[in-house]
Amino acid sequence: MTSKKLSQLLLILVGCAAALSAQTAPRPLKLDDLARFRNVSDPQCAPDGQWVAYVVATIDAKEDKGSSHIWMIGFDGKNGRQITFSNDSEGSPRWSPDGKYLSFTSSRPGKAKGSQVWLLDRSGGEAYQLTELKGRLQGYEWSPDARRLALIIGDPDPDAPDPNATPAPGTPPKPPKPIVIDRYRYKQDVQGYLLSGRHSYIYLYDIATKKLDRLTKSKWDESSISWSPDGTRIAFMSNHSDDPDRDPAAQLFVLQPMAPRRRSALRRARLSTAAFHSPGGARMARIFTPS
Repeated sequence: MTSKKLSQLLLILVGCAAALSAQTAPRPLKLDDLARFRNVSDPQCAPDGQWVAYVVATIDAKEDKGSSHIWMIGFDGKNGRQITFSNDSEGSPRWSPDGKYLSFTSSRPGKAKGSQVWLLDRSGGEAYQLTELKGRLQGYEWSPDARRLALIIGDPDPDAPDPNATPAPGTPPKPPKPIVIDRYRYKQDVQGYLLSGRHSYIYLYDIATKKLDRLTKSKWDESSISWSPDGTRIAFMSNHSDDPDRDPAAQLFVLQPMAPRRRSALRRARLSTAAFHSPGGARMARIFTPS
């Protein structure tokens, strides 16, 4: 689905919000109004072009916490409804290319703790946990044949307590170890502290066998994965500078999932953030801010 049509849908959502706000008399913005805002993000169009899944984030001022859930709406702007209702937040909705499933990420209770990929069968039923990852899930994308997932997973904290351990009654909790900062860029929103020796890598997850294979092995952080339309290549961003913290210039790489060897596809550019394949797979585009 074209970005032009997605933009049209977002305009419809914004227009509906504007129409509702126009029903009341204008007044100055108050602090309490901030909790009434709903942030709409990450629209994903279904393969059949009839539905769009997106994330709605809200703030509960009474509980002093924010939450996000998955919503769906018809491409004509009608029949909008919320489809996830857990006490934990959900995000990153993605349609399987065959249209059978809608996946999302969540830390809701399941077989494995932490952020995991969940599947919601479009034919009905409750969502179920697909992955059992031990690291920090930072992103994922379906393969074009809907058989695999490409995942961005960060190294787990080696000093973190075992989430499955059950301490004996009366045992006092162990005090956390001090955080040692030795990096110029030491903290990132959502991720938290960025510690030396811990990085983010690309993994390949086979949905049928539940086998997880690591595709990249390096001292750098990978991000922004994108499958080629034929499923033979995965493009991603990575910063191979001598000092990535002080030189935020990323490179675009391409690897073959079945034989993970990568090569630089484009020159470096300041603050590159994402890469995309063209529908035919012959060209690529990326978003960046020129220096």
